[in-house]
Parts: sequence; C-alpha cells; structure tokens
Amino acid sequence: MTIHDYFEDFINFLKAEKDASAFTIANYTSDFSIFSSFVESQGIKPTVDAITTPLLRKYTTFLKIDKKYEVETIRRKINSLRSFFSFLISQEYIDKNPMAPITAPKKPDRLPIYLKPDEIKLLISMPMKHSRDNKLRDKCIIETLVFTGLRRSELLSLNWQNIDFGSNTITVLNGKGKKQRVVPITEPLISDLWAYLQTRLPLHDNAVFISGNGTRLSTTPLNQLFRRYLKLAGLTGKGYTIHKLRHSYGTLLLQNGADLISIQSLMGHNDLNTTKIYTHVDMKHLKQEVKKFPLSI
Repeated sequence: MTIHDYFEDFINFLKAEKDASAFTIANYTSDFSIFSSFVESQGIKPTVDAITTPLLRKYTTFLKIDKKYEVETIRRKINSLRSFFSFLISQEYIDKNPMAPITAPKKPDRLPIYLKPDEIKLLISMPMKHSRDNKLRDKCIIETLVFTGLRRSELLSLNWQNIDFGSNTITVLNGKGKKQRVVPITEPLISDLWAYLQTRLPLHDNAVFISGNGTRLSTTPLNQLFRRYLKLAGLTGKGYTIHKLRHSYGTLLLQNGADLISIQSLMGHNDLNTTKIYTHVDMKHLKQEVKKFPLSI
C-alpha cells in the first residue's frame, strides 16, 4: 500500500469516528497533497517505509524556505502529518513514528490584529454601496462575522434553524471540538438577517449563505468577496483577514467591559489562556487612553 492508500483510510477514520467537518477534511487533504508532491519531487517511492525523519525535517525546511509559508501555516501542516502518522501507529500499520522527533516551529507571541470601530463601520457599508446582486447577503456575512465572532467554518456551516429570531440568538453547532454554544446577536443584525431571509423564500437550501448557483457558500468565494470589500474600503495592506474580524469581536467586547469568562463562552474557546491574549491588546488600548489624561505634573 502507498501513503495515498493509508491517507484514504485516515480520512475515512476522521469521518466515521471523529465526526470531522468538511472544512477539517479539506484542510487535511490539502496538507497531504503538498506533502505528497514533495515526496514525489524527491524521487522517493510513496510508501510508509520510505518516509523517514530526515525526509520530514527536509520537508519542514521546504515549507519555510521554498514555500515561504508563515509559521502558523507550517505548524498546521506539520501537525496534520503528525495526526496522520499517529493514526498509522494506532492502527499498527507502522512500528515506529518518523514524526516523533519532529517539532513544529514555535508559534510567534504576537498580539492579534483587529479592526477599529470606524473601520468596521466602513467595511459593513461597502456591500450596499458596491454590490449589484448580493447586497444584503454580503452585508449580513460581514455583520455576522463582526457581531458574533464566528469562525469562518462556523459561518459557512450556519443553517436557518440555528437562528432564533424570537430570542435574537445564534446556536453555533460546528465549533472546534463540536461543542455547541449560543451567541446573542444585535437588533440590527437580526433585522438584516430577517430581511435577507425574505429574499430567499421559499427556501430551497437550508444554508444561510448561498452562492449564485443556490448551493452553500464555500471558502474560496467567501475569501474573494471579503478581499473585494476590503479593497473598496481602502483597508488593504493592514493584514486584515476574515479571522481578524473574530479578533475584533473579542477585543471590542473586552474594551467595552465584558469579562474574560463571558468572552471565552461567546467565542467558543476551549482554553481561557486563548482568551487572555485580548487582555494584552486591551492594555495597549488603555495606554493610549491614559495619554488623553488632561493634567500633566
């Protein structure tokens, strides 16, 4: 059997026993494809016996030097392989794990980038000014990301039954670890979602956000529309991504008085330490506020 055969077993395992989401499966598949191409480029037979620790170290260097990936991307791709080889060990397909000595590069300790309130307002206004066919849909997408802190995969997995128009809440079912959480939403967002729903009636697809052909919106067109509105708003070149809207949500909650436990619950963080990074961002904000103190001594 080749590594491709074993990888197919691994994917089936993730689907059947780990209930992995389509987004997770897509990431693993993409990561494995890059690794497989690298192995082929080295003239190495694609069998598990041919995958050695030195080859994996060379692959890590390839990701950094040749592919020029960011540290976080390299970490994910290395950890994908780690999961794959751990599966091979657990199934007794191999006796020794070649990934065991491999360490992913250290995650950089840097503060999350987030959009300022005036930038958020500007971004939200773009669809109604510049979109021809999907004004309300695109506005709702940006608002939902900003006002709920949903992960990209959670947004794309959102169904209409997850939105309670009576209690103004969204039930998030597709978070990391498959844990359910309920997120309150603002009146303007619930109003826009309701207006958007009326344009979709009668419903032919339960997905909240759909593409032009009526199927559930996927990652690539979502990224494309986000980059388009960033450009129209003059916000390119600042490192803003869809995930930065999630950072903006957490940061602005803290700056407006929310406690860490509440933010952890709203954002679906498994570990409070993940939430604590927003306290560092808030300290930066507080230092700026102190500079406005009217008296000098």
